Amino acid sequence: MKRAFTLAEVLITLSIIGIVAAMTLPMLIVNYQKKVVATNVKKAYTELNQIIQFAVSDYGDPSGWSYYEQNNLGKWVETYIVPYINGAKFSTCSINQRCFGLALPFPLKFTKPGSVNTQIGHFVVLKKGSPFAYAFLRYGGTYESVTRVKVYVNNPKKYAFVGKDVFTFIFDKNDSSPKFKPYGLGTSREDLLAPRAMWAGACNKDAGGSGYWSPGDACSALIMLDGWEIKDDYPW
Repeated sequence: MKRAFTLAEVLITLSIIGIVAAMTLPMLIVNYQKKVVATNVKKAYTELNQIIQFAVSDYGDPSGWSYYEQNNLGKWVETYIVPYINGAKFSTCSINQRCFGLALPFPLKFTKPGSVNTQIGHFVVLKKGSPFAYAFLRYGGTYESVTRVKVYVNNPKKYAFVGKDVFTFIFDKNDSSPKFKPYGLGTSREDLLAPRAMWAGACNKDAGGSGYWSPGDACSALIMLDGWEIKDDYPW
């Protein structure tokens, strides 16, 4: 006598499989997205500093490089960055301008962008065939030793969020060994995640902000501190 599943048993089994899949699939997708983002943040960090190494071989110690005035940041990028990126496209872009079609970056705290100035008067460099776009910027009058770069590791169609799609690195020529490093590097993990308003740019949706930093700017430092991974307490 042959035994077989009844139609009701098959339908119940398929329903259970469907429910389990519906519960676990979104988590699997998010975990995959986090892994891709963390990997790309590490790759961008490596690529930026490889560029600096090439520039150092041609121009010597960065402390002696010409930094130009703020409005001519493009000269700095064209001299020390662009020649070491094969197939680079570059352009100066104004505040709130979608340069090369890049999505406008917004602080991590926004679930939906509000009427906020993105403060992205910047010099953008794209590399042919690369997933990355680099938006270099400076603040602070006519001279500043720190060059900042917001790296697009994702480029959504409309809006990009700092700490998810865009990650912030800084290059300070006054460091003993200047290179690009994540903003906030050297800060404790607790402070990197702090919601306190006084910690401008922390990797927390409730962190403080300023004209210089916005919530999420320190997320690249947190990823690096965690071994280039995005942990469960990361404000995804």
